[in-house]
Amino acid sequence: MSETGGAVSSPDLAAAHQAVEDAIARERARMARELHDGVATDLAGAISLFKVYLESHPGTAKKDLIDGTLSNVLEILERMLKHVRETLAELRPRPIGPEGLLGDLRHQAEEFARLYAIRVEISSNGTEDLLPPQQREVVYQVVREALTNVRRHSGSSICRVMMSFAARPFMIEVTDEGRGFAPTRLGGYGLVGMRERAAGIGGRLEVVSTEDRGTTVFLFGPN
Repeated sequence: MSETGGAVSSPDLAAAHQAVEDAIARERARMARELHDGVATDLAGAISLFKVYLESHPGTAKKDLIDGTLSNVLEILERMLKHVRETLAELRPRPIGPEGLLGDLRHQAEEFARLYAIRVEISSNGTEDLLPPQQREVVYQVVREALTNVRRHSGSSICRVMMSFAARPFMIEVTDEGRGFAPTRLGGYGLVGMRERAAGIGGRLEVVSTEDRGTTVFLFGPN
C-alpha cells in the first residue's frame, strides 16, 4: 500500500517482481553449485575409476562376466552424470544472446533435431522488440523449459512454438503431440518454475493436456 492508503503503484509491483526473480536466481545458483560440487563431481570420479579398471583388466570368462556387469553399472553412471549436467544447464540459464530471442530458439530447434530427432517448428506474429527485455527473458526461459519437458516426458517427435508478440496481452504456445498426462496429475518443478516466471512479469501460465493426445503450454503476458 502507498502512504495515502491507495493501491500499490506499478513501479512498486515491478520492484517486487524483480526482487522475487532475483531471489529465485540466487537460489537456483546455490542449487547448481551444490549439484556441481557434490553429485556431479562424485559421479565423474566414479566413472573415471570404472574406466581405469575396465581398461586394465582383460580377462578370463569369469572376468568377462564381471566386467560386463561393471560395464552396465558404468552406463548407468554415465546416464546419471548426463542428466545432472542437463539439470545444471537448466539451473544456470544463459541470457539471450546477440541474435535475440528468435535466433537463440532457432539454434535450440536445430539442436533438438540433431540430438533428439525432435522437430521444433517456430513461428511468430510481430517482432520480439514489442516486448521489454524482462518479458523477452521470461519468454525465452519458459519456452526452453517447455521444450525440455517435451524432450524428457512427451515422447513426441514434433513440437510447435507459436509466438504472438503483437497480441495484447502477448501469447506464447508450445504444443507437442506426445503422451500427455491426466488433468488431475500435479505438475513438476519445471511447471512450478514456469508459473513463477510468468507471475513475475504480471502474466500467467496455463497447461492443457490430454492423455495420448499431447500437451500445450500457454504463456500470457501482462494485461
